[in-house]
Amino acid sequence: MTEQTREQKIWATVYERFDPEKPADKPWRVERKYSPAKEIVRELARPMGGHKRFMILGGLGSGKSTELMGIAEARSESGPVVFLDLVEHFEQRLGDIAALDRVQPWEVVLLVGLGVFAAAEERFGHKWDKQLRQGLEAAGRNFAEDKGNKGEFDLAKLASSVAALAGGALTVGTSGTGALVGAGLVAVSEVAKSFQFKIGIPGRTPRSDQDQAVRQLLEAVNALIGDLQSRHATRLTVFVDGLDRVKKRAQTEAMFVDSSLLGSLECDVVLTGPMALHWGSLRKQVRQFTTKILTNAPVIDRDDPRSWEPGGRGIDLCVEVFRRRTDDLGGMVAEPLLRKLAYYSGGRMREFVRLIRELSGPAWDDGLEQVNEAIVDRALDNLREETEAGLTQKHLDVLRRLLDNPDVLPDDGVVAEMLDLCLILPYPNESEWFFPHPLLLKIKLPKASG
Repeated sequence: MTEQTREQKIWATVYERFDPEKPADKPWRVERKYSPAKEIVRELARPMGGHKRFMILGGLGSGKSTELMGIAEARSESGPVVFLDLVEHFEQRLGDIAALDRVQPWEVVLLVGLGVFAAAEERFGHKWDKQLRQGLEAAGRNFAEDKGNKGEFDLAKLASSVAALAGGALTVGTSGTGALVGAGLVAVSEVAKSFQFKIGIPGRTPRSDQDQAVRQLLEAVNALIGDLQSRHATRLTVFVDGLDRVKKRAQTEAMFVDSSLLGSLECDVVLTGPMALHWGSLRKQVRQFTTKILTNAPVIDRDDPRSWEPGGRGIDLCVEVFRRRTDDLGGMVAEPLLRKLAYYSGGRMREFVRLIRELSGPAWDDGLEQVNEAIVDRALDNLREETEAGLTQKHLDVLRRLLDNPDVLPDDGVVAEMLDLCLILPYPNESEWFFPHPLLLKIKLPKASG
């Protein structure tokens, strides 16, 4: 292998640090003043009011996973936390990310139960009573004959292969001492293990909340949660990331509107949900959860929405995201180009991070100290073509109406889909407003002449 130049080593490092699929680690996390994270952390810390349940809504790539991880880390400073990563679970453990769009509420409750079971044993040193183990095993066996499974339910094996993280402390005995897991959250199971229980498979008959097997499962999971909380005089907080990937409206309603299972877990719960819930009356119908919106970084100046010079205040946030990850590497991207990238990312953190990664390949090829505008424009054109793909006349009509009145979403059934696809992006202000993705302004929605 040819030895890399100094510049190539730097760009290779940039590529590794800017992974759009990974939430930002704590040293790289930048505070978002318009994020609901701080408010949720404060409310979770209050002892009054019983179990607290929050749902963070936002478009794909808006940074919900990063904010959720930050909330979990803050919460772990005062109690045990179990963080269920459904994207990793379905993609890596099941090998079927599409199944996440078919998952049923009881299947999520099952994964929560398995995650709590494994985290308590592996990370908190908790010993489950035989009766509680048998209760979860019996509840699981009710589903083991379901379509796609073979009548087996190996509790220990399944629990050890759930994609979950855990952190925090449990009090031990009457001394009040804590058994800290360690800094941040750590994995409960081995990454290589596969999950040998089929969930989210096509054709499975939906089960209602009143189904006897579903009720038995919920009771078994709540028995685990109750035992953990009462024996250690603590409050468990469960985090579920990935339910924002549910795209079908019928599935969204089945998970968050028609079912109250996730809101029936007897502990504090924080999860992510799809942006489509924000449109129409669906958000008001979400049961037992307080919904919070994570808008995109406000990279657009409403007085001059087609320019990134200076653009909205969210551009500074994106620039800070870049600098946090590259302070030790030098200035490989000049600030004017960074601001252009931030603007055309739409304030979606995942897209901004992805754009920076895309610069690294051509810059590595030429051994550049700094990227030039041609490389930046090429990366933007690639992303623009993806964003434009599949646009219909109805989409364009809705977007033009939004340009005329950004304060109100058009009353059209296609809006929910456009929110999920991030063709329409929400932004914060005194009151929330909406705008087409800036990449669509380049060609599909040109500025009117005259």
